[in-house]
This record gives sequence, structure tokens and C-alpha cells, in this order.
Amino acid sequence: MAESPKPGFEPERAALLGAVDAGAEEALALSRWMAAHPELSLEEHRTSDRYVDYLEARGFRVERESAGMATAFTAHRGGAKAPLRVALLAEMDALPEIGHACGHNLSGPASLLAADALARVLPPETVEVVVVGCPAEETGVGKRRLVEAGLFEGFHVAMMAHASDMRRAHRLFLGNAKLEFVYHGRAAHAAAYPEKGINALDAVIQLFVAIGALRQQLATGARIHGIVTDGGQAPNVIPERAAARFWIRALEDELLEETVRRVRRCAEGAAAATGTRLEVQEGEGTSPPMRPNLALAASYRRQLQTLALEETPHAPGQAIGSSDITHVSRVVPTIHPNFPIGTQLQLHTREFAEATTRPSGQEGLLEAARALALTVHELARKAEVRDAVAQEAPGSGRACDSA
Repeated sequence: MAESPKPGFEPERAALLGAVDAGAEEALALSRWMAAHPELSLEEHRTSDRYVDYLEARGFRVERESAGMATAFTAHRGGAKAPLRVALLAEMDALPEIGHACGHNLSGPASLLAADALARVLPPETVEVVVVGCPAEETGVGKRRLVEAGLFEGFHVAMMAHASDMRRAHRLFLGNAKLEFVYHGRAAHAAAYPEKGINALDAVIQLFVAIGALRQQLATGARIHGIVTDGGQAPNVIPERAAARFWIRALEDELLEETVRRVRRCAEGAAAATGTRLEVQEGEGTSPPMRPNLALAASYRRQLQTLALEETPHAPGQAIGSSDITHVSRVVPTIHPNFPIGTQLQLHTREFAEATTRPSGQEGLLEAARALALTVHELARKAEVRDAVAQEAPGSGRACDSA
């Protein structure tokens, strides 16, 4: 594994990169273990234990079961009164059947490696580094619960880096509203007594037709996609219950809220047209759009430049989905940059999971650890950078351009 470039780096930053190199093999071994032992959301017990063992062995003080989740934790190093308190987020869950096809086996160990390097090099009075073990990103509930429990209060910044086929310092996420529409009708024999029934499946079909028409009038940036979750039990029985699940996404709060309202009206119209009763259920894994912090992203970009790494020409809103990290961005300045592990890759595929175990995936992990560590170093040593980030912080009153 190639060492990071150090010529031209001032001594403390060079020492930081050296600490990443020194700890690389153990972090890479953890990544390989995770690839071979994927665990699903809220079931990441062995992964969480390995994260904790790694951090405790390096002097971090660990508090487990954060926000009531057995696999969540916080691990602390540094001075509690330091001018900078940073959260490095360590995700851990995998996907059903296809394992670490989102690359959490790279992003989690990268945060751990960066945290260890920072703890080894920076004096404790300059920064408090807190690794936040974040379960259940794939179901969208982990960080939301951590935020609701107040875990991110008092942090100046939060960050992590995510595997991709892109390299970009500034990356956005769509807000995601998750709704299930359940229609209740009346069962009847479909051949003998059709006039006695009220067909709940007809309502679901009408809902899809209405949303299909709605899509033509949606503003750019809104996304709606859905599936039928219950379509009845037998062709000769008029379904008394049918259901569909939809996810509605957008980059702006107002557009997301308006699109949700319009989808709800489609659902209500389908119920009125078919004489069914509508029940709407909201999913726990909803998330708001990402609130960007351009000053923090600019700091990460400067580290890429010092590492002689060029960003790929992808816009912040290109090829994006949703993530529960957007909850964190609403309470503390947050970034979620991308590091490349190959080309022409798509998240949540077996090909992506395989790429995390290749040399390019391992190099990506080290890139992320170096860039994260150098970003924290700049924040710790340059008050003007901290001030710029704080001016865009949630509640500061200063609007951020999302571009």
C-alpha cells in the first residue's frame, strides 16, 4: 500500500499523514473483515464490538448504546474544553443479500483511522475528537435517533467520507418522505357478487395512474417512486385491503413539502373515486434535504488539493439519493464527501461490494482518512476557518447556496 505524499508538508501535517500510514494495515484488515462479515441495520453487533475494541486499544473513552441502540456508541479523545469538537461518523451496516454494497466497510474504518491519527498527533487542548458509531444508515433511522437524543449538541462540525466512483468535496442529498397508503374496501366473490364489493386494489391502481400524471407537472428535482405492497390474496375475491408504499424526494424543503401534499391529494382522490377508506402511514426512515456547509466543504477540498487529488467533474446534486446524515446537517455543520474506488460503479450492487475489497477500494479508504484528518487539522489550527464554518452553521441566520 502506497504511503501518502509528504514533501512540502509542514511538520505537524506530515506527522499526521505518517500516523495514517502507520495505522493503515489494521484499518484495512478491519475493512476486509467487515466485507466478509456483513451485518444488517441495528444488528451490527460484531462490527460495533470491533470498532469499540479498535478505539479502546488507542485510548478512546467509549460510551455504548447511544440513543438506546445497542450498536451505537461514542468514543472520545482530547480536551473537553478544546476550541474544536469534531464528530467523525463511522457507519457500519450492510445491505440484505449483497453485503457492503454501500461501502460502509471503507467509510467506517476511514473515520476510525483518521481519529486515531489525530489523537496521536494533535495536542488534546486543541481538539476533542469523538467517533460516533452510527448504525442503521441503510434503513434511515440511526442518525435520526442520535440527533433526536441530542447526541450532536455541542459539536462544531461532523464529517465522514463515502465510497463512490466520484471524488467530490461537496455532495448533497435529497430529502426523503416515506409514505404507505392503505386502502380499505369490502370483500366479495368477484364472479357471483361483484356489486357487493368495494375494490381496494382499484384504489391503488388509480393512485399509480394519478401519480403518473402528476410527474409531468413536477418541478425539476422532485422524485416519486413506489411499489404495491398488498394487492389482494386471490383473483376471485375482491380485495378488501390493498396498499402501496411511495418515497417522495427533493433537494429543497419547500419542494419536498409541496410534492408530498400533491401525492397525498392523489391518494385521497383515488379513495374518493373508488369508495374506499384511506389510511396513511408515515415511515420512520424519513429525512430532510441536506443542509450544505460550503466553508467546511472548501476546507476538505483544500486537503484534496494538497494531496494532489483532482475532483471529478460531478455536480453536488448529480447521482444522489438520500441518507440519514441530513438530520445531522440540520443541527451541526456537516459534510459527506465522496472518494473513488473505481469507475462506472453504482451503489447497492454486487459489483460495488466487490470493488470495496480491491486495491482501489483500499486506496480509497486511505484517501478518506488522510483528507478527513487534514481537514480537522486545518480547523483546529486556523480560527478563521472555524469562524467561516460557524457563519454557515444551522441557526446562524446565514443562508447557504446549495450549488
